[in-house]
Amino acid sequence: MSRRRNLILVGGIFHDFAASAKALSDVLAPLGIESRIESDLDAGLASLATHPVDLITVNALRWEMIGEKYDPYRDSEAYSPPAETRAALANHLETGGALLGLHTASICFSDWPDWGGLLGGRWVWGTSFHPPPERVTVTPADGDSSDALPAFEVHDELYTDLTLEPGTEVLAYGRSESMPKAQPVLWRQTVGPGRVVYDALGHDSDSLLHPQHAHWLRKSVAWALAEESLT
Repeated sequence: MSRRRNLILVGGIFHDFAASAKALSDVLAPLGIESRIESDLDAGLASLATHPVDLITVNALRWEMIGEKYDPYRDSEAYSPPAETRAALANHLETGGALLGLHTASICFSDWPDWGGLLGGRWVWGTSFHPPPERVTVTPADGDSSDALPAFEVHDELYTDLTLEPGTEVLAYGRSESMPKAQPVLWRQTVGPGRVVYDALGHDSDSLLHPQHAHWLRKSVAWALAEESLT
């Protein structure tokens, strides 16, 4: 695999995004991927004009922060992507770039209607939720665990009742004691020539560094970069 560049966008509350971004960088390094971590989303995406990348990873929790629960954080953390940032993300896919959304990426950009269409699905306030972190059993969507895509168990948050876009292909489901109904935890789609993968797991670096979870991530990202199939 040729050397590729990855821009990891981070930031937000309730998660150690710096640690999980470093873990992801380590997970993807065997693929020849060099990752740059950026906490200023707008500056990071603006930099694509002069420093293009092959892969953009959204590993952040940046949204409007509507609701009383978020009153203490709103002044410093509320975020709405400006038009230039939205255009840069969309253009990346429209010109054949790859996108990886991790965990809270489905919550991001809540006032941008097109974000769910680019990502393949999203968190819906008032509908989506997650139980506390617990053991999650992950199985391939076709139920056929293999050496290439093995079933595994990991301690994580299981996002529940996310809304998927038509045409999104679910690759794996997760179940837990609190949520025995299967929930999509890994999916993919194409946006024009661009390829998108979303991983609903990855609450912390321990999850990302789990050997089987890391294996799924590498296989998924290799597909997004059109380097290999997901088989």
